[in-house]
Amino acid sequence: MDRFRKHSLSRKILYLILTMLVILLVSFVISNKIAERIVERKVSDSADKILLQVEEKMTSFYADMGGISTSLIYSPTIQTALTVEDKLTMVLMNPEVISMFANTMSLKESIRGIRLYNKGGTLVASTGAGIADSLQHPVQTTEYSGLLSANDSQYIITIPIYNLQSAQIREYRGTCIFIMDVSNFNSIFKNAKITPNSRFLLLDQQNNVMASEGAAPKIDKIDVAEWMRDKRYIVQTVTLSRTGWKLVSAIPKDELLRDLDTVQRLNIATYLVMLGMLGLFLLLFFTRILRPIKDLMDFMRSYPKKRGGARFTIVYHNEIGVLAANMNKMLDEIDSLGQEVQLGQRRMYEIEIAKKQMEISAFRNQINPHFLYNTLDCIRALALYKKVEDIVDISASLANMFRYSVKGNDIVTIRDEISHVQEYAQIIGFRFMQRIRVEIEADEGLLGMKTLKMLLQPIVENAVFHGLEQKIGNGIVRIMVQSLADNRVRYIIQDNGCGMDERQIQELLQRLKKSDVLVQAVTDDKQGIGLANIYRRIKLFYGDEAELQIQSQLNVGTIISISIPVHDESEQVEDTSRVQRIDC
Repeated sequence: MDRFRKHSLSRKILYLILTMLVILLVSFVISNKIAERIVERKVSDSADKILLQVEEKMTSFYADMGGISTSLIYSPTIQTALTVEDKLTMVLMNPEVISMFANTMSLKESIRGIRLYNKGGTLVASTGAGIADSLQHPVQTTEYSGLLSANDSQYIITIPIYNLQSAQIREYRGTCIFIMDVSNFNSIFKNAKITPNSRFLLLDQQNNVMASEGAAPKIDKIDVAEWMRDKRYIVQTVTLSRTGWKLVSAIPKDELLRDLDTVQRLNIATYLVMLGMLGLFLLLFFTRILRPIKDLMDFMRSYPKKRGGARFTIVYHNEIGVLAANMNKMLDEIDSLGQEVQLGQRRMYEIEIAKKQMEISAFRNQINPHFLYNTLDCIRALALYKKVEDIVDISASLANMFRYSVKGNDIVTIRDEISHVQEYAQIIGFRFMQRIRVEIEADEGLLGMKTLKMLLQPIVENAVFHGLEQKIGNGIVRIMVQSLADNRVRYIIQDNGCGMDERQIQELLQRLKKSDVLVQAVTDDKQGIGLANIYRRIKLFYGDEAELQIQSQLNVGTIISISIPVHDESEQVEDTSRVQRIDC
């Protein structure tokens, strides 16, 4: 694999194309072999079914001949003719026997003659086609012979005759021979062919061809075993149990696969077309892609040795040309940025010096927080002296709020955070003559948990000044602190103020989520300042674990939900210095 990775792109493309061609060729050969086997299997299954159907028809033929022969040989006339010993009586009965033979022959066109022998083997009566008069041996059961001769199309059915009245012992009385013509099998084999040039044969016990359908073989006797070894044919045989005859189906393979040859030629043509297309692809790839890339690489190697104003000459107006144009543009920007960097470094030193001077000035002008505490306490003392209770309460609340906001630690308990909101609510109540109220609902078990400082009061302040101050009538802000799974807490701040429409909500959410414009939003925008600061603080402190959701409806109100992790009162929250201090 490492050696392959070190090859050039052109060699990799060649390897991939050669691999593709080999895979296509192998898949073509395999699919062709599979298709041939599927066709052969399907045809073999069809031939088996046809052989089974022909075998059933032959069985039906045996049953018909059995019924015909039984009605003849066990008729009273035939039974009497076999027991008569007087020649004169036999001569007198002969017309009646011949008449019965004629009636029997009319039932089957393939019956060419009937001969009746007594138990001594003497011919009693006969009609139609004849054979040797002597009976070779008495038979015990019905027997079917093969072809009588190579030039003949006849075979015989030999049937023993017994005395039906003898129930204890089968008394042999004679033999009846039916001389049959094989032409009756042509109708049975009529629809047995699967392909136009296939063969369907009936062979006797010596493999002589008795009947056939399709192209007749040139020889009278067939070696079935040798024929089955011939790869040019699909040969299937069935041996008939009653007669010992064989049904043979022979189907030429080339005729079956003739349609597959068309598919093969089509596949080969497709293969050649794909080969030509791959060759064209290689030509275009080398001339339109690899060569421009090589020129581009040569330019990039030689660029450090050239002057800064050297640029790549664009020849091709394709993707490579676009890449070269962008590279030239990038080089222009690099030159421009180089000049800007030099100018920026000079300005950076000037800004750093100015920053140090501003810090020195800020330290000089910093107000001591204790001076503000003492001043508020003086105002509270004067209000007590003047007996102005409202000023006392307001100054006390303001002092508590200021003292809470300037604490150094950014992690407080939820109880302290709620107390800070209550101090602010008291000041708002005085200012708006109790027209605006703040209600707080919190689980008692959550009050001792640790949370980030200054989360609730800025949101309540936004609700008052952007939602409730412009509302005619009383307003209310509800704060709900709820416990969630995985040691999390949810703050829900809901007001019934003016609310926002969908456009204003989306604009506010975009300002919150775009960290690159967040600072500008905090400093320049007059709406949502506290909310933006809170969003920055919870994201800086908790990361993706912090969630802030906004729901609002115009003239109905706004719901802000904050979900953050909390810490047990006994836990020490460390590394809070990484949180950027943002005053709300």
